[in-house]
This record gives sequence, C-alpha cells and structure tokens, in this order.
Amino acid sequence: MIWTLWTLACEGDEEVASTPAKLGEVIACVGSARVEDAAVPFDRRRHGLIMGMGGAALVVEDLDAAAERGVWPICEVMGTIVANSAFHGSRLDVEHIVDVMERLVSDVEARWGLNRHALAPEMVFVSHETYTPARGGSASAEVRALRGVFGADADAIVVANTKGYTGHPMGVAVEDALAVKILETGIVPPV
Repeated sequence: MIWTLWTLACEGDEEVASTPAKLGEVIACVGSARVEDAAVPFDRRRHGLIMGMGGAALVVEDLDAAAERGVWPICEVMGTIVANSAFHGSRLDVEHIVDVMERLVSDVEARWGLNRHALAPEMVFVSHETYTPARGGSASAEVRALRGVFGADADAIVVANTKGYTGHPMGVAVEDALAVKILETGIVPPV
C-alpha cells in the first residue's frame, strides 16, 4: 500500500499523515479537531470540512436503448444546465446560482408543461452544502435559490445532504447518484 504524505495545519500544529489512522485524524481536523464539530450542515456553528472519496457512475441512455438491453430506467432526465460562475475557489456567486436554478426550472416547466409550485411538495433537493459559512457559502446560495425560484413553496421542499456521513468527495458527483436512489426507493437519507 502506498501512502501519500499530507501536511495540514491542525489546531495550530503541523501534522503529517503517514499512516491510515493519522490521515483520518488530519482530514477530520481540517477546520476542527473533532469530527462532530466539523460536520454540522445548515447549522450556524458549522466550520471546516471532512474530505471523502468515492466513486459514482450513472448510465444515461434513451428509452429505446434501455429496452434493447432489457432494463427499465430508474428515472428520466427532464432538464439540465451547465454553468460556471468562476467567482471564487470556495465561495459561490449567490445571484448567479439563483439565476441558474431559475433558468433550469423555467426550462423544465416550458418543456414538460409542469408547474414549479405543484412540484415543490413532491420535491427533494439534494444539497451540495459543504459546511461553508452561512453568508456567501453553498448553503446561502442554495437556500436563496430555492426561495427565489419557488417562493413560499420552498418550505415544502425536502432538503437532503449526506456530507456528514460521506465527507466531501473530491471529484465525485455523489449527489447525482443519491438523487437517483431517492427516486428509485422513495427513501431520503437524514441530513
């Protein structure tokens, strides 16, 4: 087994992760010496980040291709949008996120004849919140976007987040796989 040496500041002291146990300690210390203190999503005490790693893959294909393989799709992609604000390395441009969500929801409404206010009580929003500061962080952008796009009906939307359990996977879209499993099973993990 090969271990990469990590040097991270932890509670003011420099620690080197040269073993699996030490690596876990150091990762948990990014922002806090106690895991319980680092991962408190949507809480005013939140700070820090627990890094995670994993893998996720989704097969996206049309209905005919799925039928040819003899499988029934779990869900259907009803809309997508690609956007990047290039605002800051760890903070989001809140107004940009509101605009992106508005464009996505408006497009889905127009394309499929749906109504956002009718969808809200049936909706689960899989949050990307990473325990960032309440002002200017991911939580601020997500909450503002939901309220801006859905108005008072945003209160009916269930918000799910698993980073307290999985950490923040670097380069893995765990949220996408989680959303598909929620649609498949009807089970929403706790925040």
